Amino acid sequence: MKLFTVFIALFFSVSALAEGFKTEEEARQFSDRLLDHFVAGEFEEGLNTAKPYWPLPPVEVDGMANQITQQWPMIAQRFGKPLSKEFIKKERIGDSFIRFYYLHKFEKHAIYWQVDFYKPVDIWKINSMIFLDSLDFLYEEDN
Repeated sequence: MKLFTVFIALFFSVSALAEGFKTEEEARQFSDRLLDHFVAGEFEEGLNTAKPYWPLPPVEVDGMANQITQQWPMIAQRFGKPLSKEFIKKERIGDSFIRFYYLHKFEKHAIYWQVDFYKPVDIWKINSMIFLDSLDFLYEEDN
């Protein structure tokens, strides 16, 4: 049974007002920095950096930061101190979606973060973000 499942956002409509990233590499670099904030326990700061690139109302992003901050003591108690992040893999859907997977490593276990970007025309925008404690999905099958 999973300890927790938090869906932060799932496939929201893209707003023309949101800024974005011109290249996939810029989106990856931003995701790396975002995860650095999360490993440091700086959820509000990290999500604040995402606001210009995420077509959600800022009040919803603030609510997500509050929700994560409230749940984090349970995670810390169960998994121990945060140690680092590890980039796991990237997945694509055509030329329109990219997804980055990261491990958020703790002393006793890890969770994974999934950060999705959507490119409606010419810039990448954050589309969704989740974290889960079940790592079964990340195991690759031997062929």
